[in-house]
Amino acid sequence: MKYILANCLCIIFLSAQAQLQSFIGLNSLPPDSTSICTIPWYLGSFYTSGLTAGSYAHDFKLYDSNGDSLVLSQKLANGKPVLLIAGSLTCPVFRDKIATINQIVNTYGSQLQVFVIYTLEAHPTDTSVYFGYVNVGTQNTNAGILFSQPHTYGERKHMVDTMSFWTTVPVPVFIDGPCNAWWSTFGPAPNNAYLIDTSGKIVAKHGWFHKNPDNIFCSIDSLLGTTSGLCNNQANGNFQLQLVNQMVVGAPGTILYDYAKLINTSNASVDIGIKKLQKNLPTNWLTAFCADVCYSPNDDSINVLLAPGDTLLFSLDFITDVVPDSGSVKVGFRNTMDVNNNYQVTFRAITAPLYLEAIQMDESEWTIFPNPANQILTISCNDKLEKIWVYDILGRLQQYEAANNNSISVASYPSGEYLICAKTKTQMLRARLTIRR
Repeated sequence: MKYILANCLCIIFLSAQAQLQSFIGLNSLPPDSTSICTIPWYLGSFYTSGLTAGSYAHDFKLYDSNGDSLVLSQKLANGKPVLLIAGSLTCPVFRDKIATINQIVNTYGSQLQVFVIYTLEAHPTDTSVYFGYVNVGTQNTNAGILFSQPHTYGERKHMVDTMSFWTTVPVPVFIDGPCNAWWSTFGPAPNNAYLIDTSGKIVAKHGWFHKNPDNIFCSIDSLLGTTSGLCNNQANGNFQLQLVNQMVVGAPGTILYDYAKLINTSNASVDIGIKKLQKNLPTNWLTAFCADVCYSPNDDSINVLLAPGDTLLFSLDFITDVVPDSGSVKVGFRNTMDVNNNYQVTFRAITAPLYLEAIQMDESEWTIFPNPANQILTISCNDKLEKIWVYDILGRLQQYEAANNNSISVASYPSGEYLICAKTKTQMLRARLTIRR
């Protein structure tokens, strides 16, 4: 009888175990000195990377900054679903979603186990693996969140502790291992999320955590059979666009930002479609949207969901070349539920050299006269001119115009030294210009 009972209990125990895929580590707590393995760039979609809804999660073991461990199979054995959210301090999207994590904890309480997995820095001061270039971002710059990608496991642990100076994460934070096994298997992505039922099955996967059209409250309500009142995908509202700046000037080879504010002026959510309608860019320039998240330069069309009364800072980022030049992009903003609620804005960027001392006259290619000048400046060039810029001694743009003719007025300029740049189809021409009254 005891034998039969023991076997029954064993069968019941085994049937309750999660059906997880293979274990991906860690086997033990890594020493702080362990080097972070080489990290490949990932420039693809966060929705297609990692694991898919309907499949089973991999088992894993990770540690927090105090050395306490998280083993997925053990947590699922508690009989409660698990929500895993990837993040890092330099990911402003993750920081903005901490309020949502708080809301989840307050709404579902002990019905759900929620954990943050700390992975790669999304926007470090060195090259970002998600962009292939340095892209710190204005939000991090303004907040002073300027950190390079950790080189050791100890440095990554330190980033978790550092995060507490900027924000309070309301759930336990566990750290991906030195060879980024969790990131490689469940990602690559800076802020994705997985909702896993007690059997180990992934019932919802968000390429971006709680980003339209994914609603984490809908996913959790469906799994738990609850009604939180937060599963609302209606988007019948309206918005206004407020320009912050429409043209930006900066150094060649940097990222320049034009901004607009999207303001929901209604009592309902609004779904805004944003699209690059027309691009006039130099060959080596790229542009990217930054809105609810920062998108790839390959994304020419996006949608954002704006909650009632919310304001979203939108930026068009110009990734420029080392050669001074200019470019523009016409962007359309459209309420997907109201075709009359729309805006079109042309954003511009100009790059200017910072040091005039290194500029020499390209006399073999073109001439400017008279020089010194005080009224009209005439330009003679072998090729057809397309654009003309004039900068002062500090590199500040004084004049910019399409080259419709070979003369420009300098009558309003104070006496001093200037730099004049002109662009033909094949090259940039630069020379000193003196204004003398």
